[in-house]
Amino acid sequence: MHLIIEGKDIIGPTVVFFHGAGDIALNWNLVLPSVGEFATAVAIDQNGEGWSEHGHGMSLKQQVYDSHEVLRKANLKPPYILVGHSLGGIIANLFAVEYKDETAGIVMVDATHPDVVLKMYNKASKKMEWKKMRLTADDTIPPVKTSSLTTPKEVMSFQPRKDFGGMLDKFSEKDREQFHWIYNQRRWTYVKGQGKTYEAEIFQMMYEHYENYSLGDIPLLVITGGAKELKEGDENWSSKNLMKHSVLLQKNLLTLSSNSEQIIAKQSGHHIHIDEPEVVVTAIKKLVKQAHNTTKNKAP
Repeated sequence: MHLIIEGKDIIGPTVVFFHGAGDIALNWNLVLPSVGEFATAVAIDQNGEGWSEHGHGMSLKQQVYDSHEVLRKANLKPPYILVGHSLGGIIANLFAVEYKDETAGIVMVDATHPDVVLKMYNKASKKMEWKKMRLTADDTIPPVKTSSLTTPKEVMSFQPRKDFGGMLDKFSEKDREQFHWIYNQRRWTYVKGQGKTYEAEIFQMMYEHYENYSLGDIPLLVITGGAKELKEGDENWSSKNLMKHSVLLQKNLLTLSSNSEQIIAKQSGHHIHIDEPEVVVTAIKKLVKQAHNTTKNKAP
């Protein structure tokens, strides 16, 4: 697995970054150097993404275990402050529940809510109903594999193409070159039949057993984009209702912890760490300071 690390060996919590679906660790590079000035900061390319090789699969629970393993093997010690964007927010939540004693705080950056892919509003019945993708999804989630890979994965490949628009304007020339190489020059590899993340299954489990994913009093900062574009509506959801539901889901994330706060990034869309990286850095610095104070108070 591939890591980008800044500020290694700085005393204090390790700040761990989880990228969103379709993104890579490099997406955090407007935030990482600044965080590296006051903490050890590490962004992870999940298995099969960015520069990371393929592992035992793409299940979100497998990604949590593999992320913890690579941190351990890289000697990046807890306590951890977890920072997750979009789908990375789900991974951060799962990680914090699995390794609660090692988690000092969480920053969710326009994070996905587990209810987002589960339900839709049916105008005819005037009720929220299960989405078809949930009804046709698998019933089981494969167990996490903890063994080492003993045989190379048989991979397939395809040539991706991505139009970044102005998304990379703030990045360095070197970073822009690497983005274009990853997405537009090299061939992407995948393991046939192994790309399933089991999102719908895991989201339903989190939704139906919400209390099991509580963070207790772990400090939680929910950063929400305040300038997101309206999504195109359909026969069930108007654009306005989609946005209204999104706002409610972001507020609901606050209930994960008894020690939570919402921050609105007024000039940001979904990629807050690119639109307003300073907002994310400030939030992380707040949790790092709290973690330092907690450690001092516990000292004999």
